[in-house]
Amino acid sequence: MEYTDDYSGYGNEVLYRMCEDRLHHNDIDTIKSKLWIIGRSYAASIERKAGKDFKIEDAANVLKDSRIDNEIFNLRQIGRPTSENITHLLQTHNYLMGLFKKATGVNKRSLASKYLHFHAPKAVFIYDSIVRDDLRKRLRKIKNRFPITRNNDDEYESHVMRCICYRDNIYEKELGLLVSPRKLDSHLYGY
Repeated sequence: MEYTDDYSGYGNEVLYRMCEDRLHHNDIDTIKSKLWIIGRSYAASIERKAGKDFKIEDAANVLKDSRIDNEIFNLRQIGRPTSENITHLLQTHNYLMGLFKKATGVNKRSLASKYLHFHAPKAVFIYDSIVRDDLRKRLRKIKNRFPITRNNDDEYESHVMRCICYRDNIYEKELGLLVSPRKLDSHLYGY
């Protein structure tokens, strides 16, 4: 089976290109720009609820001093997320959430997923409450349990398991084509 077209507009194309052109986290200005543009574009800004003393430079420095480039490199090796190969995705998401919490004092589950998605689009499902709620409604008929390991962020892990279940058992069967995380996100958002 081949993949369906997952083009989602010029704006997203710009975000993908930005992260591809400046993949690494070795320049503070680039990191700040990626945090700012991805966060604001996707209603998950880094500064939201972070407190009055927060500076985006602090978050950029935390990322620069981390091993995030190695984690993203490994994520980019995942051709298609499956229940058998998502361990690294879940660990990396959890790791980035920890970095964001260190910088802001707040859990940034949604931003972590969106930030990673634009750096490794084939491997990372986007998390946000609108998609999460819609996906739960769509899967109520299946009444499938989604066991989680409790080794990472439970909420994101259950979301990823639901994405895989819906993609494999419903959406791809309807289309007769494979779908990327971007295509699934666009579908669930109704774009």
